Amino acid sequence: MTTEFHTGLPATGTLTLQRCSSCQQVNYPPRELCGACLADDLQWQAVADSGVVQSLTRLNYSLEPGYAQHLPWTVASVLLDCGPIALAHLAPGLETGARVALSVVEDEAGNRMLAASGADLAARQRAQMWLQTVGFREKEA
Repeated sequence: MTTEFHTGLPATGTLTLQRCSSCQQVNYPPRELCGACLADDLQWQAVADSGVVQSLTRLNYSLEPGYAQHLPWTVASVLLDCGPIALAHLAPGLETGARVALSVVEDEAGNRMLAASGADLAARQRAQMWLQTVGFREKEA
């Protein structure tokens, strides 16, 4: 049985986050009020998909069969160039301090989440193979 969860990410391949119309702060995760000024006029807008890995953890155990067969599994905190910090599944071979590009991916159950891969073309191509191996598909822009 696959677990279903909701991240609040729109069903688009473009990284789209909430931006406050009052102070221009980019907010993530999604919320009702701006985290900077408490205004309630948050609009979904495309933002830069790049950032830097701030920290990571490698999971060595999972109750989810889909993840268990791919352990260890790496999850990272990524400081986005547009401001907020996001959690993302991290492609193999990347470490703290790496420049990454984020993409919206979907698992077999239709859950949307973020995946981070190296920022250069070769790294993105390797990440595509990794995504296919783990059963994720990148959302089309």
